[in-house]
Amino acid sequence: MAALRDRLATARALTFALVLTLTVGCTAAAPSAPPHHLTARLEQARIDETRNVLSIAVTNPGPTTPHIHRLQLVAPPLETLAPTTVDTTIPLTPRIDLRVPYGPARCDGRTIPRARPAHAVAWIRHNGTTTPVRLPLPHPDPLLQRIVTGQCGQAIVSAAADVAFASRWTSTTRDGHPALHGHIRIRRKRPGPTVTLHDIRGSVILQLRPRVTGTPVATLRPQDDRLRIPVRIIATRCDAHALAESKKTFVLPYWVSIDGGRPHYLEFTVSPALRTRLQSLIARTCRPATPSG
Repeated sequence: MAALRDRLATARALTFALVLTLTVGCTAAAPSAPPHHLTARLEQARIDETRNVLSIAVTNPGPTTPHIHRLQLVAPPLETLAPTTVDTTIPLTPRIDLRVPYGPARCDGRTIPRARPAHAVAWIRHNGTTTPVRLPLPHPDPLLQRIVTGQCGQAIVSAAADVAFASRWTSTTRDGHPALHGHIRIRRKRPGPTVTLHDIRGSVILQLRPRVTGTPVATLRPQDDRLRIPVRIIATRCDAHALAESKKTFVLPYWVSIDGGRPHYLEFTVSPALRTRLQSLIARTCRPATPSG
C-alpha cells in the first residue's frame, strides 16, 4: 500500500509540473497588442470602381509608426477575401490609402440587403511578432451601401432576364460622322415579370442611344419572351483632355426595373470584338481632318 501511495503521489506531482509548464509556456507565447492610435475609413478611387477594389484610408496621429504587414476587409454582406499583403509602415499622417479587393455581395436575387457594420483587420508587426488588430470602420457607410445595392440590383435583374448587346454591329454614319448600329436584346429567364429598360447611356467619349426615341426605352411584357431594341453608338468628344483622362471609356450603363420596382443600375458587357470596333469608331471620328488642296 505504501508503495502504491508513493507512485500515486509521484504521478500527481508530475501532472502538476506538466500543467504548470504548459500554462507558463502558453502565457509567455501570447503576443501583446501593439500600441497604436490608427483609425480607418473606406474610400474608392474612380479607376477602382470597375475593379472591385477599395482603399482603406488609414490615419495615424502618432506617436508610433506601426508597420502593417497584411490587411483584410470584413464588410458583410460582401464576402470576406483572404488578407492582402501591403507591407507598409504608417507614418504620422492624416491619410494613407491601402488598396484591397472586396468580394461579391451575398444576394438572394429578390431583395437588397443593408450593409452591416464593417471593420478592417490589420496584421501589425511589433517586437518581432505579427498581431491582428481590428480597425472599426464608420457605419453606416454610403459607399458600402452603394456597392451592395449595385451588386444585388444586378442579381434581381439577372434572375428575371438577360439584357445584352447583340453580336452584330454595322458601321454607318449619322450627320456625316461615323456611327455603329446594333441592337440590345432582352431575353426572359423566368415567366411572369415585366422587364422595363428605362434608360441607356454612354461614357465621356461614347454616346449610346436608341434609334427610336421613347420613354421608357423598351418594355418586355409578361406574354413576351424576348425583345430587340435598335441602338446607335457615336463618339461625341475628341478633345485631348477627354481622350487622355477617360477612365471609363467603354463603361456603358443602363437602368432596368422588374415589375414596376426601382430601376437598377447595370453596365453592358463589352466584348473584345465590340471594344475593337469602338476604338476604331473613336479613331475615325477624332482623326485630324485632311487639308484640302
